[in-house]
Amino acid sequence: MDVLLGLVFSFLWASASTAAKYSFQGQPPLTILSVRFAVAGAMMMTWHYGLRRDGALPRGRQWGQLAIIGLTNSTLFLGAAWLGLREVPVGLYSLFLATMPFQVAILSRLWLGRRVARREWLGIAVAAAGLAVVAAPSLARSTATWLGLILVIVAMVSQAIGAVYLKHAALDLPSGVINAWQLALGLGFLLPFAAALDGGAGLRPTPQMIGGLAWSIVMVSVVANALLFTMQKRDPLWASTWLLLAPVFSYLQAALVLGEPIGWTDLFGSALVVAGLIISGATQGQTSEKTEARKNET
Repeated sequence: MDVLLGLVFSFLWASASTAAKYSFQGQPPLTILSVRFAVAGAMMMTWHYGLRRDGALPRGRQWGQLAIIGLTNSTLFLGAAWLGLREVPVGLYSLFLATMPFQVAILSRLWLGRRVARREWLGIAVAAAGLAVVAAPSLARSTATWLGLILVIVAMVSQAIGAVYLKHAALDLPSGVINAWQLALGLGFLLPFAAALDGGAGLRPTPQMIGGLAWSIVMVSVVANALLFTMQKRDPLWASTWLLLAPVFSYLQAALVLGEPIGWTDLFGSALVVAGLIISGATQGQTSEKTEARKNET
């Protein structure tokens, strides 16, 4: 079940950058992202508070915690990422995404005191080597700008901080409720940036834009985020390790959607990424946190 959870999450997470690159060219990025947050947040609120009636309202310090999660996981991460995708290719963006486990491992060590097992470090290193093999050809032809690189770095660091903070906060709320409120609060933080940076430009509805927005709302903002929060609440490093597989899916999706070719380096690099996941224990859900818990039980 852990493997299926990770694979579905990786595939959906990877599709976000491909959809953005394909569907939103020429559109104001932060305005579209604001619409995505608003619609996805409204759907989640309606589901939990209107239909299922299983959502408890946040209390006290939980509002501040949700605001930090919304700022890091939604506003800064996706806002910087979508702006950066205008300046860098999808492959290069995916390569930066693969640095998440390294950042989460360091932050977890410093912030949570979590022990990072040797097999996790080794698995991350092997998978990262695979990503380098996959990304090298596109890096050689890269037309990225320094602004794009800085924006992507801001996005990755923001998401790493958000992942570790979510574990640190230990919110006593369902994952879907956390997702709904972080989207709503993230929208509040995003709107001033959208107004300032998009210059009041309106959306130009096209079948391509509508389809990409619908996919981003339902499959990424709702489904993928729900899976991410579920995985991060269990263990942020285990969750971020599955992000190493997202670039592989990005290349496959780019080949199918954008017609980009797949070479032998892509296949070899993909094999290394899968090997890294197996070595780290991610495919078995065997994080060091679980191992430690079993030791305590015995």
